[in-house]
Amino acid sequence: MIYLGLIALVTLAANSATRLRVIAVAFVGIAAVASVIAATAATGPQVAVSAVAGLAAAGILFVAARDNTYGEDPGWRLWLGTFTAAIVTPLAYASFRTVAGEPATLPLFQDGSGVVVEVAGTWLLSSGVAIMLTARSAVRMSLAALVLVTGVQLLARLAPEPRLATTLALAWLEVVAALAGAFLIVNERAVRDA
Repeated sequence: MIYLGLIALVTLAANSATRLRVIAVAFVGIAAVASVIAATAATGPQVAVSAVAGLAAAGILFVAARDNTYGEDPGWRLWLGTFTAAIVTPLAYASFRTVAGEPATLPLFQDGSGVVVEVAGTWLLSSGVAIMLTARSAVRMSLAALVLVTGVQLLARLAPEPRLATTLALAWLEVVAALAGAFLIVNERAVRDA
């Protein structure tokens, strides 16, 4: 429960930020908490690859901002995204537990069963979709893409097959999503400044 609270707080901090540089720093928090959550379900090098990809993606967005004033105010859309994720995550968790036929208990920290990884990944996926649906510019779309990829990285930890190739592919996807977001942000800013 502690880790789930942390992932919810850092996601809310990133979603509520109005400046791109603050969003990038908050995304470092998302990547760090996701790495701590993934540590029981993956090897150290796999967690390190995902963490470094998150840090690189945040750095790309930080540089793309160019200054501390550029960003997008989420306004009322922040609450719509948060409420959507808060409703979808428990419903998805309950349905996953019903299908698997396992008891639905959440440990205080990690217990090795993958429950915290599953719930955190679902939270990030639903938050990313909600941010994407309510985004008005490339700033919020970039955040949504990175949150979605981080959620997929967590859920991929639960796969029974070897995960090195998946870890590397998702790490590259995260960096490429950040590069695409930076490209869109720079072009959007050029049009706005012209």
